Amino acid sequence: IRVSFLLSPSIRHNRHQLELPSEPMAVPSNIRKRGLSAIVNHLLDRGDKDDDNDDDSASDDDDDNERLPSIPFDFLLNDKLLRLPLDSAARNLGLSTEHALELHYFPARLPPKKEGQSEQLPDWIMVMEYNNGRLWSGGADGVIRTFEQEGEELKSGCVISAHTGPIKCVSSLTDAKSDLTYVATGSMDQTLVTHAYNSKKGELSLHAVYSGGHGNSISSVALAAGGSGGGDDGKQIMASGDWDGGLAIWNVPGSSSSSSNNDNVGGDANGKKSSKKRKDNNSNSTSSSTEGTIQEVQPIQSVRAH
Repeated sequence: IRVSFLLSPSIRHNRHQLELPSEPMAVPSNIRKRGLSAIVNHLLDRGDKDDDNDDDSASDDDDDNERLPSIPFDFLLNDKLLRLPLDSAARNLGLSTEHALELHYFPARLPPKKEGQSEQLPDWIMVMEYNNGRLWSGGADGVIRTFEQEGEELKSGCVISAHTGPIKCVSSLTDAKSDLTYVATGSMDQTLVTHAYNSKKGELSLHAVYSGGHGNSISSVALAAGGSGGGDDGKQIMASGDWDGGLAIWNVPGSSSSSSNNDNVGGDANGKKSSKKRKDNNSNSTSSSTEGTIQEVQPIQSVRAH
């Protein structure tokens, strides 16, 4: 098969070091990404690390020392990443091999280097959210875990059992007035909750439970500043989506459980305010709740969006 190697337009720096002539050349029909990468490195006169162990003459060794090291390349065929043998990929895309195929190449992104031993968690990590130097993770075991940034490392922080099923989504938002960070999580067990993190005390506690908006696994959630009235009034609003295509909008209660915050709580099906409180029975939490009650919230609006 004849191919033309074209440097990807996304490469803007040092193009002269990576650009090849566009004249077509013949390659094996079943060649894969690794073989094409070796050809490009050879044409660029970049050394192959695998050849460093060969017993060549002294002059050849001197030439190799002056050559730039080889780098792995990725290839796009008809705007699709090449992950099959070239002939198979062309056939799947309906491309004729009677004419030269255009392969756009670019340096492949290398996997991150492992530095030190990472902490072993008891179950799969399903979702993550980074906010203000703090990483929030939700696990398949229904547990929220926090990791604090200390220099270049992340240190384990609070751990709290939030759901009985795997956590499918997480969103966090810091309230500048109260200095609390609200963390919303949705789960396959059809529950949606928010927790409040007090950075001064280092405590994560259950804040509110949201009911009546979904009848299936909750797959997305987003917190935003500004309540139903809009503006920077210290209120938060939340949107959530479920597996059935349902969308619900919620007012997030304020940091206090007092009646002054009842305007943050969504109404029920009859349009009445709902600010139910109940005991926090989350005994599996390793972070103690600072308040003895939590609020149960009804949605402002719930629709079938998809």
